[in-house]
Parts: sequence; C-alpha cells; structure tokens
Amino acid sequence: MGIGGSISLGLLLAVKQVYEKLLGDKPRVHWDKMVWNRLNVPKHRFICWLAVQSKLQTTDKLAKIGISQSASCLICGLDDETHQHFFFQCQYSKQIIIAVHQWIGFSIHGNLVQLVRKAGQIKASKFRKQVYFAAVGAAVYLIWRCRNTSFWDNSIPTVSQSMKDLKQMVKSRIQVVLPKHVSKRDSEWFTNL
Repeated sequence: MGIGGSISLGLLLAVKQVYEKLLGDKPRVHWDKMVWNRLNVPKHRFICWLAVQSKLQTTDKLAKIGISQSASCLICGLDDETHQHFFFQCQYSKQIIIAVHQWIGFSIHGNLVQLVRKAGQIKASKFRKQVYFAAVGAAVYLIWRCRNTSFWDNSIPTVSQSMKDLKQMVKSRIQVVLPKHVSKRDSEWFTNL
C-alpha cells in the first residue's frame, strides 16, 4: 500500500499485466461495436452476437444434422436458409434493411458482416453510428423472430408492421439510455426520426 492506504501504481500495473497474460491473445473482431452497442436492446445483442458468428440454427444447419427435412428459407422459400441468404439476400430481410436505411438516412449495401464493416467507416457522429447499429440489431432480431413466427405460427408479419415495431423498440431503448453528451444537431436528428 502506498501513502494514505492507496494501492501503488506499480502493483496495479502488475495485476493488469497478469490479467492480460491470463486472458491470452484475443482475436480482433470487427463487429463488437455493433453487437455490444450500449443503445442496443439486450436481447437484440444476443441474437446479433449469434448472427455475426453464423451461429443461429438456420434450416440449412438443421437439415444437415437431420432435424429439418428442408433447408429452404422459412420466410421466402426461394433459397436455402443460410446466414448469407437470411441477412440480407432474402427478399423480406432485404426490404427490412432498405427500410432501416431510409429511416436512418444511411445508404450501405451488403450482407450483415459487410454492413457492420462499412458502417464503421462512414463519416457520421458516434451517436448516429450507435443509433444505426441499434436499428440494424433490431432488424436482425425482428427478422429472426419473424422466421420463428413463420415456423411456429405459420404467419409472417408485414414489412411495415416489422418496421413499426423496430422504430418503436429502437426509439424507446435510446430514450431510456440516451448518452449525456449528444450534440444539439444529433438530438434534433434523433427526435425527427
């Protein structure tokens, strides 16, 4: 202990070094800011975390292990339900992500991994990027929920209904955890969404 009962800086550095050594080398991922974004709804984070790693149990995976008889997409039925197809080649999910881009005002094209990479490179404030990531996270969650609804209830919500739900979820969450330091311009932009 140092003067006045405080832990010395040398000891803190040693503890940090031991901790980092125990953790080992961590692979760099490009999706962490999108998935673990503070503005995301927690259950959206979890589904996004699985989606960016291609770990969701899609019908193509289930067919390979004999659980599903068909590998076709449960929403459109036009192609096998792979992560690549599901995010965002499927017509339903493509319409959702186009609507998200129109709502937020970003124009990024590609699959989920490409969207995350490109979004990190666009010139926008940190807050706007976080709102975009929250909207994409909500889109991934709602598309997955739609897929499960189509399986269990044999119904698919309309794109407009899904977008209405998405906007409500994103705006409600952000209003609850709104960062303290948001510029007036960004605050007005968010209010007008």
